[in-house]
Amino acid sequence: MKIPNYIEFHNETNFVLSRFLKAAEPEEGCCILIGKTNSSATDHKRNIWEVTHIWNCRNIWGEQESKLIDQKIRAFSNQKNMQLSKKNRFEIDAKDLIASQKWARKNDLEVLCCAHSHPSGENQPSEVDLFFHQSPGLMVISNKDRDLKAWWIKNKLNFNSVKIKIFSLT
Repeated sequence: MKIPNYIEFHNETNFVLSRFLKAAEPEEGCCILIGKTNSSATDHKRNIWEVTHIWNCRNIWGEQESKLIDQKIRAFSNQKNMQLSKKNRFEIDAKDLIASQKWARKNDLEVLCCAHSHPSGENQPSEVDLFFHQSPGLMVISNKDRDLKAWWIKNKLNFNSVKIKIFSLT
């Protein structure tokens, strides 16, 4: 997967995303961003990701359905001396992920990435985010003020900011 030059939020999807994530407070909210990856026909070096739909998801971290509670995670939280909870961690319900993938395929779209909130923190990847992220890939994070930032996660130690552009029909 190639790093996008920037991502575009279309038709107020940035507002929809911010509202969904804010509604989950004080816990972390999570959503899936759906749209298209486009490369320019004239400039093959330009790679733009267009977000056209937001799929709200359930944060199941720590619940019975959670698949991430294992010894590796316990070792990470013990080593960092942190208590992992829905206030500083999210896990997207697998049912939401599968439903979003089916819907995207049916509508000739792609699942681009996930987004989540840091209700009491900054909108940059935390150590926990980097530990759990499947690299390489895009991550969008909202802070307590609903400001969105996008990040390309190359690996657990290397991530770069990706520019966000907002497009509206009005």
